[in-house]
Amino acid sequence: MKSAGNDIVALNVIDKQRTCQPVFYSKFITPFELALYHQPQMAFEIFVWLLWSVKESAYKYLKRGDANLVFSPSKIIVQDIEVSREFRSDRWEGDQSVGMFFKGNVLYDTHTLYFKSIIYDEFVATVVNGENNFQYVYWGVQLIDKSDSVSQSENVRLFVLNKLNSLFPNYALSIDKGPAGYPILFNDGKEMDIPISFSHHNRYVSYSFLNLK
Repeated sequence: MKSAGNDIVALNVIDKQRTCQPVFYSKFITPFELALYHQPQMAFEIFVWLLWSVKESAYKYLKRGDANLVFSPSKIIVQDIEVSREFRSDRWEGDQSVGMFFKGNVLYDTHTLYFKSIIYDEFVATVVNGENNFQYVYWGVQLIDKSDSVSQSENVRLFVLNKLNSLFPNYALSIDKGPAGYPILFNDGKEMDIPISFSHHNRYVSYSFLNLK
């Protein structure tokens, strides 16, 4: 399946104490996943939101192929997490001189997806792909001035369109929402075969898209 999925969590607005309570994280983290926590440089609350971002990203990816899919994070199982040392070769639009970089795979039903995540002091961002090859996956994060939903929606579209216009300078690009809620890219009113995913939380917006050309 050709799709896109990403997510972002603004760490400055999370409730650390609540996040670390089993009554909270056990709603979407399984005992198997809990055993994956063996990163001494990562606080537990960051680990919790890292897993959430992976599951949310996977759901968005799969939703494009199944419009009736319901988000059930406890059924989306992260299988592996490891430090990524290949991150700097990816098409990440952001500062690569800081942060922690991770990769792994995630399972839902018969689907196996792969993820890459970056953790800054300010946010956790994740992108997923159907193959363990992110050569054609573009993604980025941007800090915006306001956190209201209108500002988030407008800014994330401008953010990704600026990137896409640099790749397709002679195209008349626009973005609209599909029937299942995911964004669709158009060129002069015709749908393009480039799946896009959006995410936003507080004053951070993020995009990902797959461009095989």
